[in-house]
Amino acid sequence: MDLPAALPPRSQSRPVIWTMGISRVSRAFAELAPAYAGQADFRIVDEGFETAARSINEAARQGLVDAVVAGGSNGAYLRQHVDVPVILIKVTGFDVMHALTTARQLSSRLALVTHASTFPETEAFKQAFGLDFPSHSYVTTEDAAAQVKALKRAGLEVIVGPGLVSDLAEQQGLAGVFLYSSNSIRVAMEDAIEAARLARIEQRRREYLNTVLSHLNEGVAAVDAEGRIQSLNPPMERLLGLRREQAIGQPLEEAAPAISLDGPLRHGQKELETIQKVRDKVLILNRIPILSGGELLGAVVTAQDAQAIQRVDRNLRTGAPARPSGTRYDLDDLLGSSGPMQRVRELARLYAGVSSTVLIEGESGTGKEVLAQGMHRASPRRDFPFVAINCAAFPEPLLESELFGYEEGAFTGARKGGKTGLFEAAHNGTLFLDEIGDMPLALQVRLLRVLQERQVLPVGALEPVAVNVRVIAATHRDLQAMVRAGDFRQDLFYRLNILRIAMPPLREREGDIDELAEELYARAQRRLGMARPVRLPAFVRSRCAQYAWPGNLREMENVLERVAVSHAGRKIGRKELELELEITVPELYGGADEAPAAGGEAAFAPLDEIARTSQAAHARRVLDACHGDRAAACRILGISPATLWRKLKEAPPGAS
Repeated sequence: MDLPAALPPRSQSRPVIWTMGISRVSRAFAELAPAYAGQADFRIVDEGFETAARSINEAARQGLVDAVVAGGSNGAYLRQHVDVPVILIKVTGFDVMHALTTARQLSSRLALVTHASTFPETEAFKQAFGLDFPSHSYVTTEDAAAQVKALKRAGLEVIVGPGLVSDLAEQQGLAGVFLYSSNSIRVAMEDAIEAARLARIEQRRREYLNTVLSHLNEGVAAVDAEGRIQSLNPPMERLLGLRREQAIGQPLEEAAPAISLDGPLRHGQKELETIQKVRDKVLILNRIPILSGGELLGAVVTAQDAQAIQRVDRNLRTGAPARPSGTRYDLDDLLGSSGPMQRVRELARLYAGVSSTVLIEGESGTGKEVLAQGMHRASPRRDFPFVAINCAAFPEPLLESELFGYEEGAFTGARKGGKTGLFEAAHNGTLFLDEIGDMPLALQVRLLRVLQERQVLPVGALEPVAVNVRVIAATHRDLQAMVRAGDFRQDLFYRLNILRIAMPPLREREGDIDELAEELYARAQRRLGMARPVRLPAFVRSRCAQYAWPGNLREMENVLERVAVSHAGRKIGRKELELELEITVPELYGGADEAPAAGGEAAFAPLDEIARTSQAAHARRVLDACHGDRAAACRILGISPATLWRKLKEAPPGAS
């Protein structure tokens, strides 16, 4: 049968239904079909069994048939061998009674031959009409032919049955009575129209779902309760190395042994975001059971390439909206009207407009991070992150992971999912590398490459990550001397020292001391919760101007906070205040410990030992100033009598 020539493609508005029958069944279909012309396109196909099944399946593959109507053994056979709905012509009790009545009018020597089973109504008919006739059933065509021949030999004259049986009876010279009524065939045709309508709705849903799945980047596979593949989209085909045509119907665990379905199919449990290596690819899998009314119907498996997720994550990060910068200071927070400070602010505003690397040099406490934050807030990157790290505060392995990040499993103890490094965290913003002179040489090599290539390779990763970061570095060390000594890479120094700003120490900013002292004193009072700050006493301001401030602004801020605690908000005379300040801020009175003189290793001691000695000496001076009054000394020092006793024991001989 040449399907494309004989049967043009089905209409999009009406379902196509094939009616399968031989002789009498075909004639019945032909008589009833015109009544349903507006609802369906009925096509009578005079074929049966294997031949009919091949034709139907070929037409189904081409989309030329929605449903089939057939009766008897032919219908039962087709139901087992075709891929479209098959609606059977159902024999009712009325059909049996009507056909037997017709047969009785022809002869009392009749028999009933039906497909698969007999009918209970037959016994009622026999009793009602006082008849005694045999009832038989058949399964195959050969079985039906043998039954008809046997009945003829037995002397019967009329046989009631489906189209096949009635045709066989006539071929044997007997009278054949067609069992199916017009109403039964009509009901079957109407059922076929409804089945075709529902099948089309389901097909449209399936096509819609398949279209959606085929356009996903994520691989999706659906399996039945036995784990056999029912659906597979193209991305999953690529990830698993399978072809859909070959995979459908196979157990997923055989097609992809690395993917276990124990969780969803054996235990009904979800398994989300598990990491599995499949065909040399690392996949992120979700395995979810499909349940309906508490019954397990199957499972759906989704898969994503881990590298693709990483690329998406990095693209998302690259195009992420601006985040708060995390800064507190502007360039205007760099106080001072002296020439050196004016020059610093001028350079900072000039350098803020470009993305070149900046090196800030200066002693500890001069305000290098304030300058870095101010430059960031004055730059076009102000709406993006400002990330700061002290390179001297971390051991080498930890500093490496902090700066560059790492992949999951990169080293023992690496957290699940890995970690984003500070270079990536500062994307589009500014990374402030404080104490760059303390960075280990091994990391200096990696930093140099990042500055050159503008790419970061996280620890354990294979693919670099592009970053757009402005780097500001700061140090209190003499980097050029370190380069000469071999402690700092020359090429990295040149890469950092593109734009340079030197922060002047306080001792070179004599004209700024009074202004800075007043401002820092006011800030200290605000931090202490004093609503109405008072001015710094003149004698304290004078001593501030005379002091060298080796700790620069940080030391001045700490000293003036101690002054604020002693003076602000208290009614205290100058002499009493001076006595107290001489104890609490000995730096301004020349009582602070002097730095040890150079001259050999013996002039130095471990840091913890110096701290204990310094505290003990200070406690001894406070006690002397209080004329031996331990209670008064404890009040000033803020310690208990027992602690004072321990400190005095630690004081070096001759301390005063």
